[in-house]
This record gives sequence, structure tokens and C-alpha cells, in this order.
Amino acid sequence: MSDDLKPPTLATWQRLFDDKAYWQQSPDVHYSELLRIADDLLGQGAIDLDQWQILKTKADQSHKDSPAVNVAHEVDDPEA
Repeated sequence: MSDDLKPPTLATWQRLFDDKAYWQQSPDVHYSELLRIADDLLGQGAIDLDQWQILKTKADQSHKDSPAVNVAHEVDDPEA
């Protein structure tokens, strides 16, 4: 069975959340994937609604911060 076919785990969500390169390159896709995994975890019963809300809040905050971080990164290293 392929890894793509295995249901996501909380560790999967955390690895994606911690992937700063993906977050900086594609903040909207990164955010969408975090929400998709959180929704899947809730649907599987792997997390409850309170845990889902915590994951969503973390994803929301990360997504909100992405433009400022990307601008700061560009100012620090315009060649990047």
C-alpha cells in the first residue's frame, strides 16, 4: 500500500506544519493541506472537535504570518 493511501496522522499534520520551505514557497497550498489533514483527522475520529480547533487556529496563524515573513526574507536576501 502506498503512503499516499494511508490515512493521515497527527504526526503527518505536524510534519507539514513544520515544513517552513513549503510554507514560504506556497503558503496558500500549505494552509489548504493543513486544513484538509485536520478535517480528515476529525472525520476519522483521530481527534475531537477541540483538537481540530487547535490545529485550525495554528494553521490560521501560520497562514496570516506568511506574507510578513516572506517579505522580511526577501528584504534580508533579495537574491533568494
